[in-house]
Formats: sequence, C-alpha cells, structure tokens
Amino acid sequence: MIYMFCYDIRDPKRLRKVSKKLESFGIRVQYSFFQCDISKEAKEKLKKELLEELNLDEDSLFIYPLCRSCLRNALNTGSNEIIEIKDFEII
Repeated sequence: MIYMFCYDIRDPKRLRKVSKKLESFGIRVQYSFFQCDISKEAKEKLKKELLEELNLDEDSLFIYPLCRSCLRNALNTGSNEIIEIKDFEII
C-alpha cells in the first residue's frame, strides 16, 4: 500500500530525526511530504517510531493511504511529476 506521510515540526532537531527516518522508508515528494510503498504493519511500526519523536503540543503528523487507482487519478500542476512507484527486480 502507498502512504503519504506529511508533517509540520517546529523543532529543527525533531524535524531532522523524522525526516531521516522517512527517507529510509520512502521518497521525498516535497520538503515535508514523503511517499512510502510499505505494508500496513510497516506503516504502523513507522508511525509509532515517528510519534515517539514528536511533541504533539507543537507538531503534526498526517498519514494518508493512497490506493494505486487514486494515485493514477491524482492531479499534478507545476514543475514536479507525480511519482508512481513501480515494481522492480534487482539482478
């Protein structure tokens, strides 16, 4: 399943930790938006790890599930393209 992780984090130290963690799971689409193609179990584990870093009085985290059909119907304007994660094989 594809998930879009979005955040608003006020403290630079917390921001770096969350950003680094998400970079290891997905693709940065914009500064605070990451697209991750992970299982539901991996999403729950990642969410738990991210919440441990946040100060919920100051920070926000949003996780949106995106089905492949929804991704194909997404609208894009501007210079960036919508990222479509495709299956691949390492040889």
